[in-house]
Amino acid sequence: MDETHIYTIRCKFPVGELELGSIGDRLCLSLWPHSVHYEAIRRRLSKGFGAAIVDGQWTDVLREAVEELRQNFFRASDMNPLPLRTFGTELQQEVWRQVARIPVGCTVSYSELAALAGHPTAVRAVASAVGANALNLFVPCHRVLPADGSLGNYAGLPYCKYRLLRMEGVDIEYRRRVPYGHNSVG
Repeated sequence: MDETHIYTIRCKFPVGELELGSIGDRLCLSLWPHSVHYEAIRRRLSKGFGAAIVDGQWTDVLREAVEELRQNFFRASDMNPLPLRTFGTELQQEVWRQVARIPVGCTVSYSELAALAGHPTAVRAVASAVGANALNLFVPCHRVLPADGSLGNYAGLPYCKYRLLRMEGVDIEYRRRVPYGHNSVG
């Protein structure tokens, strides 16, 4: 299999457009193109794998991932496992392994995740690792919340996180943030 290229495609799903990417015979990318860390994550994967990114090129793995998402998007169940490939530090890899174990309909706090990952005092580093996740939905980082139980952020798309959690049956409130100094009353 070709390990010198990351092939990517974009598809629309119920909560927005998603970019999927594969290297060799594994899925390595599942990101919202409008997310905060989108370009940085693409660059990190390209550099880390030593692979050029080729947009708009379908592979068998990408077809399988799209089919899995289309079949399971509205179900409150885990998706069938696909072969995944990640690139990151040891801490990031361990955080992503723990995130992948969070069951559908359940959430954990960043501090709980830090303890699960074996780094109970490294909550900020763990939160940063969650933000660096390149496999949204397949490594379900939307299930990680701030300690106060609020929605928090999700790659700059908190409403997307809200919709994903609600589809999984999580009772959570969405509060739109109004920038300081702006009047929210018409």
